[in-house]
Amino acid sequence: MDPMASPEILKQQIQALEQELEASRRSNQALQAETSTYRRLIENTNEALLVAQDGTFQFANPKAEELFGYAFSELAARPLASFFHYEDGAAVMGRQEGCLCGEMFTEDQSFRVVAGTGATIWVGIQMKPFYWQERPAVLFLVTDISGRIQAEEKYRRALASRFEGFMLLDNMRIITEVNPALLKMSGYEAADFIGQAVDQFYVRASVDFYSASPDHFSFEALFRARDGREIPMLFSRSTLKDENGRNVGFMYFLTDLSDLKAAQEALRKAERRYRQMYENAVQGMFQSRLSGRLIRVNPALARILGYDSVDEVLALKEGAPKLYFKPEDRTLMIRSVLKKGAVANYELQLKRKDGKPVWILANIRYVRDAHGQSLIEGIMVDNTRKKALERDLRRDRRKFRNLAIHNNLTGLFNTRYLYQKLDQVIAESRLTRKPFSLVFMDMDNFKRVVDTHGHLNGSQALKEVAATIKSCLQQPCFGVAYGGDEFVVVLPGFDKRQATWKLEQIRERMRQTTYLAGAGLKVHLAASFGVATFPDDTDSREGLLALADRAMFHIKQTGKGAIGLSPPSSLRDQPAMVEGPQ
Repeated sequence: MDPMASPEILKQQIQALEQELEASRRSNQALQAETSTYRRLIENTNEALLVAQDGTFQFANPKAEELFGYAFSELAARPLASFFHYEDGAAVMGRQEGCLCGEMFTEDQSFRVVAGTGATIWVGIQMKPFYWQERPAVLFLVTDISGRIQAEEKYRRALASRFEGFMLLDNMRIITEVNPALLKMSGYEAADFIGQAVDQFYVRASVDFYSASPDHFSFEALFRARDGREIPMLFSRSTLKDENGRNVGFMYFLTDLSDLKAAQEALRKAERRYRQMYENAVQGMFQSRLSGRLIRVNPALARILGYDSVDEVLALKEGAPKLYFKPEDRTLMIRSVLKKGAVANYELQLKRKDGKPVWILANIRYVRDAHGQSLIEGIMVDNTRKKALERDLRRDRRKFRNLAIHNNLTGLFNTRYLYQKLDQVIAESRLTRKPFSLVFMDMDNFKRVVDTHGHLNGSQALKEVAATIKSCLQQPCFGVAYGGDEFVVVLPGFDKRQATWKLEQIRERMRQTTYLAGAGLKVHLAASFGVATFPDDTDSREGLLALADRAMFHIKQTGKGAIGLSPPSSLRDQPAMVEGPQ
């Protein structure tokens, strides 16, 4: 400003200066409002965000404080490595240093955080270099993956206990892991498999494909055992992918088809596909009017909704309502937000650009902007994969529970279920003071069937006998495949007389049945039975099993084809009573 200028010129210069100051003030207000908006979005995110610089945390959002179990002042007061498990601290620091030096990390890495409560929490960490207060720093994006780690550990324990063989391969198809069942069926040691290509263990010329797709296929081939045997084997392979859809390896389930190959073609697809439950969803951010007009969205939300850009989403004439299959879903969400002020983990089904549904978990809250206008803003996470995995997991749990208590060949209950259920039946019998009977059943001359018609037809015959037994029983009665050609029948509420009547029904049904008719054969079968009754004969599970077995054995020794009744405890020294022809 020129002090020698005329008053008129000075007045003009003062007015220009005032206009510049007003423009600067408005610019600062806009910048503060924008900064406040993004700060709210960051603080409201479900993902823990921290800024690391000079070996300590310089910033932590509320979610990070909650996850680590420390206030920010505590996080900033100690070296960041001290918040991680002693085995992981050096690795975290090394990865951070590599990030600052320009190394590219395309995948999350798992680490263990020691929370303020003393608990150890598994987390997945993404690190990205950026500038914080004009100096190099690393942004930590931390996700709690304890649930996934626990689920994977449970699944590995389940694999170790399964009867099928299992192989885990890297993306070069080199074996990295096998389970005990494969070692048992093949005769190899684990070291014989690790580091080898899978195709070295089967005869390539014997491969017969059952089904194939880009990610899953099944085939049958002859597996070379260590002792030189060639075992007919069903191989079920699934491709493992990371969250970006890249192949990271393969897994094989191997099922021995030696005895059941001809009788059970369904084993071609015996193993269910394994789905990798790895989540690293990038969260979408949005802000909109209550009317639905979108004010801002971030690129992650555009990708979740299947749009090519943020501008394409903001250009939607209908605004947010365009993203809903049912307008009432948005109405209910708005009503809930206005009533509570905010909602957390609110589930929504939105519509992608291609018309397909996407499941969303949202954290949304009601706010007012600098002009007092009502807004809603929040975070959206793509939950579609998790919902599908939860559905599959529920289905798998039901299947595994069923397999755990049933015999795979006959469909009857197995001995594990028998021993557990007998304790319940005994307790109920004592409470109701009603008897129940247990029957041992042994097939007569069954070895002759196997010797004449072969093992596969023998297995099929046992399966058909099991069907005969089941056709004669109503709940709560049940049958058990006890082993070989032996069965157990449990008859709650049946005394000896009633049990004998039921067994006569089974015997008559067997006499009327022609077995192995589906194989073009006409086989007639009979069995010997032994009955013991609780509490007339014994007051224990072991005694009941032993007495029924002894009564059946007596029948086998004295002519077969009849029903042996265990004498009451007062007549225990006498031989078993016999019902029916010998």
